[in-house]
Amino acid sequence: MKLWWQKNWKKLALISGALLLLFVTTLGFLGWQIYRDSKELLQNLKSPTQIDAKITQSLNSDIDKLFSVLNLPIAGQVIKVFGLDFSPIKSEIQALISSSPTLVGDVGAKRYLISFQNSAEARGTGGILGAYALIELDKGSLKVLRTGSNASLYGISLTEIPITMPAEFLKLYGKNPAILQNSNLSPHFPYGAQIWMGLWKKKYGEQLDGVIAVDPTALSYILTATGEIRLKSGEKITSENVVEETLKNAYERYEKDNDARKQYLVDIMNATAAKLTTGEYSKIKMAKALRDGVKANRILIYSTNKDAQEKLAEVKLGGYLTLEANNEYRAVIQNIDASKLDYYLDRSVVIESKSCEKEKETQVRIRVTNTLKTGVGLSPYVLTRADKGKPSSLVTGAHRFKVFIYGPTNARLISVSRENRTADLGGASIERKRPIYVADVDLAPGDSEELLANFSGGLGNITFVDQPLVQETKISIKDKC
Repeated sequence: MKLWWQKNWKKLALISGALLLLFVTTLGFLGWQIYRDSKELLQNLKSPTQIDAKITQSLNSDIDKLFSVLNLPIAGQVIKVFGLDFSPIKSEIQALISSSPTLVGDVGAKRYLISFQNSAEARGTGGILGAYALIELDKGSLKVLRTGSNASLYGISLTEIPITMPAEFLKLYGKNPAILQNSNLSPHFPYGAQIWMGLWKKKYGEQLDGVIAVDPTALSYILTATGEIRLKSGEKITSENVVEETLKNAYERYEKDNDARKQYLVDIMNATAAKLTTGEYSKIKMAKALRDGVKANRILIYSTNKDAQEKLAEVKLGGYLTLEANNEYRAVIQNIDASKLDYYLDRSVVIESKSCEKEKETQVRIRVTNTLKTGVGLSPYVLTRADKGKPSSLVTGAHRFKVFIYGPTNARLISVSRENRTADLGGASIERKRPIYVADVDLAPGDSEELLANFSGGLGNITFVDQPLVQETKISIKDKC
C-alpha cells in the first residue's frame, strides 16, 4: 500500500516549491537559503522516493508538520485548515517558478532597486518612492548594498526622461517623469521601473537588473508573519500600526524635521530586513501575506531579462497595462499638489453594462471623497499645495488631484459627465491603446464628487484593476452581458 506522500508527491512538491519560490522572488529581504533548498527539491521530482526526505530537510517545522499529518488531498486540506487558497494567484506562482533561476541570480549576480512606495501621495503604480534598498542576489545569496530615503535620490532628476518613451506617453505626462518623484505616474509598472533604472544609471553609472515595488500595506501583511519589529528607540512596529505610523503619525511627530521622518522609514525597513533574513517566522503566514500583497497589486516586479519579463507581463506581479483585447477598467489617482492627503482619500467605483450589442457599452462611475474632517492642526508638509494654478484662497485640508478613468484596449470614450458641473469637464487621452477620461478635482475636507465615463467596446467579462492606495477602492460590477 502506497503512503499518502507517495500518492500525492507531485501535488506536494508543486505546492511546497511554489510557496517557497513565491516569497523568495517577491521580496529581496527574505531568507534566500530557502531558494537553494526549494531548487534542490524541484530538481529531484523525478525521484518520488526521495521526496519525503527532501521535504523534511528543506521546509520549516510548521509546513513539515502540516504535510506529514494530513491524510486527505493536500490542496483541499491546506485551504481548509490554514486558508492557503492560492488559486487566485496560480498564474503568478507558475511565472515565478519558471523565472526564479534568472530573478534570484542563479545564472549570475543580479542587482535590484526595491522601491518602498508612499501611498499617501498617489502615483500610477501606487505611491511616490519614499524609501529604497539596493540589493544583490548571487546564486540565491542576498546582500543589502545600501538603503536610504528619497532625500538621497533627489539629485537623480533630469530635464529629459532618460529612456525613449512613446509619443502618447509624452503627450499625457510630458517630461514630468524625468523627476524621480514623478517617474511612476503611469500605472504601467514597466514604465516607472525603467525610468527609475535610467535615472539611477545617470546618477551612479550602475545598470540595475530590475525593480521590486512594495508599500506600507504590503509591509503590514509581512509583519503578520514575522511579528512585531523593534526600532533602536524601543518603539514597536506591528502589522496593526505600521500603515498609520508611517503614513500619518510620522508627519506629526517629525513636523519640524522631515529628514528625521524619512530616516524613520529607513529604520523600519532595515529592522524588517533584519528580521526577515533570520528566517525565524511562520512560512505559512508569510505565504498568506505575500499572496494577499500580490492580489492587491502591492507587490510588483520588473526584470531586464527578456524571458523573465515576458512571464511577468502576463500576471499581476508585472503591473502591466496589457495591449491584449480585454474588458478591463481602472480608476487612477494622480496627486498633483504634493500633499500627503491621499491617506484620507476614499474611492468607490461602479461599473455597469449599458448595452450588450456587438460593440458593448459600459459606464464607469467613480465617487471620490476627502474624508478629512478638518485640516486644522495637520503638518504643513501634509497640507502642501505646490500645484500650479491653485486658487488664491485655499481651504485648509483641500486636496487637488487628477482622476484617470481607463477603458479597455481598443475601446472608445463616447461621453463623460461630472456631478454639478457642465463646464471644465476634463479631457480625453490614450495610453497603450486604452481610452482615458482625465479630470482635475479639488476637494475640501468632507467634500466628494462623482465623475462618469461611458465607453464603447471591450471583449469578455468586465474586470477592474485597483490602484493600491491606503484605502482600497469599493468596487461594484454590474455585468449584464
